[in-house]
Amino acid sequence: MRNILAIFVLSALIISCSPAPRDEAIVKIGNTALFQSDAEFLASTKPEIYRNKKALVAELQQAAEARRTAEVARTLFAGEENSIQKNLSESEEARLARVYFHFYLNANLGQTNKTLQDYYKKNKNRYADSSDLSISMPFTFFRERIAADFFLEKNPELAAHVNDSNKAMVIDSCRREILSSELDRLKKHYNVELVKIEPPGIEDYYKANPDQFQTKTQYKLLNLSDADSAALAKKIKGIFTREDFAKIAVEMPLAKQGHFVMGVGMLPTLDAEISRLGAKKFTPILRSYDTQAYHVFYIDSIIPPQLKPWDRAKSLAKSIVENQGDVPLDSSTVLATINGNPLITEKDVLELREKIHPMRRLEYNRDMILKDLIEKSLYARAAKEKGLDKNPEFIAWTRQITDRAYAQVLTDSLLTRTLGVPEDSLKAAYEAEKDSLFPQMDFEHSKLPVAVWLRIPDLSYRKEFVINRDNYGDAPNWESAKRAIYRNIRYFELSGIQERVLANFLKSIPVTIIDASWELEFLPNNFAELAAQAITEYENRNLQKARTAWEKVKILFPQSDSIQKAAFYELANIYQELGLYSLAVDEYKAIAGIWPNDSETYKAYFMQGFVLSEYEKKDSLALIAFEEMLEKFPNSELSDDAKMMVANIKSGGKVFEDLIKKIESSSE
Repeated sequence: MRNILAIFVLSALIISCSPAPRDEAIVKIGNTALFQSDAEFLASTKPEIYRNKKALVAELQQAAEARRTAEVARTLFAGEENSIQKNLSESEEARLARVYFHFYLNANLGQTNKTLQDYYKKNKNRYADSSDLSISMPFTFFRERIAADFFLEKNPELAAHVNDSNKAMVIDSCRREILSSELDRLKKHYNVELVKIEPPGIEDYYKANPDQFQTKTQYKLLNLSDADSAALAKKIKGIFTREDFAKIAVEMPLAKQGHFVMGVGMLPTLDAEISRLGAKKFTPILRSYDTQAYHVFYIDSIIPPQLKPWDRAKSLAKSIVENQGDVPLDSSTVLATINGNPLITEKDVLELREKIHPMRRLEYNRDMILKDLIEKSLYARAAKEKGLDKNPEFIAWTRQITDRAYAQVLTDSLLTRTLGVPEDSLKAAYEAEKDSLFPQMDFEHSKLPVAVWLRIPDLSYRKEFVINRDNYGDAPNWESAKRAIYRNIRYFELSGIQERVLANFLKSIPVTIIDASWELEFLPNNFAELAAQAITEYENRNLQKARTAWEKVKILFPQSDSIQKAAFYELANIYQELGLYSLAVDEYKAIAGIWPNDSETYKAYFMQGFVLSEYEKKDSLALIAFEEMLEKFPNSELSDDAKMMVANIKSGGKVFEDLIKKIESSSE
């Protein structure tokens, strides 16, 4: 199954499984629910150390949100059901193969859930842990331990050599053996055979490229050697003919150019000398680096390269042709059989290759893809025979995949396309703004940016204009700079628009938490409940949760000035307490710019100046804020404090220093 991983990639590898789902609801979601079996499946995809509610809550929250979104999509896009079910059916074999490999083999060590559950029931006292899930879903939590103990009990000879210090290593070794041998076992069990395919045109290639099928140049040599070069030189002194040399030398077997020389080893200098001297010559004394001996050769003859006969060259020709790429085959060509019947055809290979990213497609030749397809087919077949398609992990996984498929339909059809704006409205806006905002874009490709243009609330333009006034030149107001502002904020605003559109649909899918121990959270979509929750979280000093709630208020209710103003103030205060001073300043600055004439706005001016001076250490900007406040609200309840802040800034901090000294002296 190792090669399947390369193609059928999933986001989280599954390493354990669960008992039959009780399907107790954790959260009721419209007409369905998030079930206990969903939590057990997610737990089973984690190492044991992460099988606890705290580690799982984020993924379980995502699963719940996906199920809720899927419920919306099922209503809005009911016509997509057949397409989704068709895709699920087409991918079932891959899912079954995954479940077989990761659950049955890797986690269960080749045993069914029922076998291990029965073993657990008889040996409950052996399994205990402090984790919350070890009590609520013990089989899921202890699964690998149970499988290991059962495996050793069934293999007593092996168990006799196992102790606490080597148990993990032994089990891992056995697991690897099970995984590596299973495919061959299944091939034998199902009588799977590869069909021998002879690539066409091999002999034609051989005839057209004779230079690639030549024998190596060969040498017929006489050799004389000695461990001492001086002694060797003495032996050959006065010898100038082959006849004299043959009396003291040894005739060598034929030597091939560039190859190992029998009794000599590798001697690259020999090839160079033969090339230089030619036949019927003596070489100088050469040293073998393999044996460290010294040699003199007489070059008796040189046999030039010759074309290999076809029977000797056939395997090389086949290899060369195959390495040039897969030879074309008819799509009906059978590549593998099972019990003599077709199992995999060339059509299957071509279809899978098309699913591989073009940049990686060249990495997968026919043989690699064929191997993966056989593995997937046999693992899925074995999984079905063992009833793994009825196991809770397969059911829960399929349910979650279905949720994501429906949620994706909603995203593709609505959230990243029209944002719920009617077609005629999109068309009218496109025609009005195509030259200024959407140049060189046809209508079809401009639907999303046009929808964003129509959906951005005025408040967002007003806030951007106030906070980043310098970016918009001499524009007197946000309306005159609206198009420029749109270009700067459109991507940021898109997520908020999408959240509003989705929230509007989610109102029809109520949520009721059944099992509060998981600490799942679903923020309400009406202002009263959302604000009340935000206030409660703030009072309980859960500042991040309070922040999240107020930020959602800002996103969901952009048309209400009173709601927005309250959210701005609350968030500015929370940002300040969290030490996010620049965000706090932006909120106060936005309040002052968006609602300059509100009777309470002096507070925003003052706090803007206070944060800039005390935390950001930007006295020049703080001075501007305080002076604007005093100009617009000279008699507010904070005016005296603002005047003191101004005086202190202008004195370089001396006013407060003197005040502190005065307080300290009066207390003595």
